[in-house]
Amino acid sequence: MSSPAVPGVRPWLVIEASAQGRLRFALVEPSLRPRIASVHELSIEGIPTFTDALQQFERNRKVSVGGLNCALAIAGAASGETISLVRSRWTISRTGLHAFFGTPPFILNDVAARAWATRSGSANIATLRGIGAPAFDHAGRYGMIMIEEGVGAAIVDLDRDAGVRVLETEAGHMDFQPVTAAEERLAKAVRGPCATTTWEMILMLERFDARWATACPELAERERQAFQSALLGRFAVNLIHAFGAWDGIMFTGTRAARMLEGANRSSFDAAFTTRRNFGRLIMAAHAWRVDQHEAVLAGAAERLAHEFRPALSAAA
Repeated sequence: MSSPAVPGVRPWLVIEASAQGRLRFALVEPSLRPRIASVHELSIEGIPTFTDALQQFERNRKVSVGGLNCALAIAGAASGETISLVRSRWTISRTGLHAFFGTPPFILNDVAARAWATRSGSANIATLRGIGAPAFDHAGRYGMIMIEEGVGAAIVDLDRDAGVRVLETEAGHMDFQPVTAAEERLAKAVRGPCATTTWEMILMLERFDARWATACPELAERERQAFQSALLGRFAVNLIHAFGAWDGIMFTGTRAARMLEGANRSSFDAAFTTRRNFGRLIMAAHAWRVDQHEAVLAGAAERLAHEFRPALSAAA
């Protein structure tokens, strides 16, 4: 895809289309370290198309978005010419958005956006394993897991010339492989009519869900979260292997935070001590919990800053 024009004085437009039933917009001053200020939220109920929603935003804010460089963060895979917005009924096309804006938009997965946002310097990073914070100024590879309205993951890859790529994945939809009898029963209970049980099904199960009592009657309600925390640890180790993310893994999202707090931490930590191949690398891998303000919008703005870094640096 060709790069948009070098940014001038006009703001960037960043859009979060990953939440259920709403869009969120921010106009951002072009900068090497962009900041999200005012956010405009729009309910999509009764709005027939994504283009209509953009036009509604223009009317509400009394601005024209034509000619603006735009980054759009969505839930689900941001691949291909035609993209379905998974938490709405809309389908968008890159060609159509290019025609609307006059510039080709950057479309990225919302977990990838959160990964970009870790580079903004505004994230609150708490160390779970190891010491220090992610070293984004050195070559390496990190994973990020988000658990909130779903389960997603991304890869942050840094090369030796300080270049950065954020790679989106749909790791939450990988098959869950039970190890114990209790896991086998739980997997069968949550699978329902589906052909397979995914990691997302397991990790998104609410602790008050009736299927716990059916599948794992031996677990008290207070023990269910610890059970899931241990599974989250195993999922993280699996992704460290799959991604080659030997430098560490980051966790974000409100549900992930609950799984990693208090007594649940010991269950999570136990997953890293299980004997396995490449055990030394796994034991040396760091883990962090990341809390971010306006993470998706901030990450979309960081993606634009990365694209336009040469022009912004020259103008500084």
